[in-house]
Amino acid sequence: MDPLIRFFIEVGKLKSLKRRGWVLRGIRNPESVADHSFRVFLLAWLLGGEKRINLKRLLKLALVHSLSAVHIDYISPYEKLLDTKSKKELLKKYPALVLRAPVTEKGKIVLKRFEEEKRAIKQLTRDLPESIQNEINYLWLDFQRKTSREARLLKAVDRLENLIQALEYKNQMSRELLIPFLSQVDEVTDDRRILNFAKSISKYFVEGKDKVRNIKNYHLIRFISEVGKLKTIKRIGWIYGGAKEKETESVAAHSFRLCLMCWLLVGRRRFDLEKLLKMAMIHDLVIVYAGDSTPFDDLIKGNLRDDKKTLEKWPSRLRGEKERITTERRCKERKALDRLLKDLPTALRDEILALWFEYEEGFSKDGRFVRQVCRIEKLLQAIEYHVKKIYKPDIDPYWTQLKLLLDDPVLIEFVEKVDKSFYTKGKVSPKFVDKLALTK
Repeated sequence: MDPLIRFFIEVGKLKSLKRRGWVLRGIRNPESVADHSFRVFLLAWLLGGEKRINLKRLLKLALVHSLSAVHIDYISPYEKLLDTKSKKELLKKYPALVLRAPVTEKGKIVLKRFEEEKRAIKQLTRDLPESIQNEINYLWLDFQRKTSREARLLKAVDRLENLIQALEYKNQMSRELLIPFLSQVDEVTDDRRILNFAKSISKYFVEGKDKVRNIKNYHLIRFISEVGKLKTIKRIGWIYGGAKEKETESVAAHSFRLCLMCWLLVGRRRFDLEKLLKMAMIHDLVIVYAGDSTPFDDLIKGNLRDDKKTLEKWPSRLRGEKERITTERRCKERKALDRLLKDLPTALRDEILALWFEYEEGFSKDGRFVRQVCRIEKLLQAIEYHVKKIYKPDIDPYWTQLKLLLDDPVLIEFVEKVDKSFYTKGKVSPKFVDKLALTK
């Protein structure tokens, strides 16, 4: 199996891997690691753009900071030292400091976790080209050790995202379990802007939106909270095809792996990488208000399961309506994006709008590149669902659409490797099951 294909498949596990801390706290349907990384990226962009830092490096840090979770069964650094047999016993023993270690044990636990995660990152990147392997490992170590300005900021941003998510889950947690999140940002930074933003977050969710006096903070929090809905919005195309909702990837998780794929597939070519990463992360923001859609939405009436025959005929049925559907969808999505971005700073709002149009229209090499990688990501997901028997989508349409769209030579070569490795004579190769098992 090609090393990049293996890497992308392994990273795909983060889409369904629930963050352990929320599971232990009894949260129903908690976010995945990929969901978390998606919003960390957006927060880093929002807050990092105002500082004299290397924004491209900051965004890469956001993408790699939780990759070790692929090969580690737990997220919390203190879980192993809590000598408990059940969640109830855990909460009883540590009602307010759940997942926090005794002071005398903390250093030992942190060191142990660091070594385990370091091995996990090396295992994940073991077969990648040396340049990529070294960069990912270096960025991850930078985040852990906070050796750069970007890493120190990302550490604070990571805590901010945890705080926001905890407050969004506040109806499922007791006040005692929320207390640690309210103070954890102070532990990693003394940046007044970040600390002030954290206080505004607490006011927004605990005291009420009208209690936030800093108008700029208010609008940023509203935006990042609305965007957080993409963690729970499932990609509707898979559900139409027959996948169960609980087993379907979220829009946020899809965007996370797309972003990572854009970074590694572009290599050292003359693309604006920062622009590609941003475009990949925001390409589906419209779904917050417009909802997810597919070309066959207009053909579906009533129960989805009863309309399978209709769906099978959708290409011919839609041929004459494609332009109308595209125009109506674009209008609806533009209104949704305007609503989502309306209170952001003008420069940021204009940047996101421009990136979205460039992606939708594909009029630049950057826009075309991200659109093509998006189709490749979708193809990999379809194959994974097929092999894992979550449901068995017909792979042919994904392959056909992708090969008609591709014009980037590097992406064409990559897809040929996917084709050669996993796909033969109109179906997924039986060998794919064995190869995919190697990533477990």
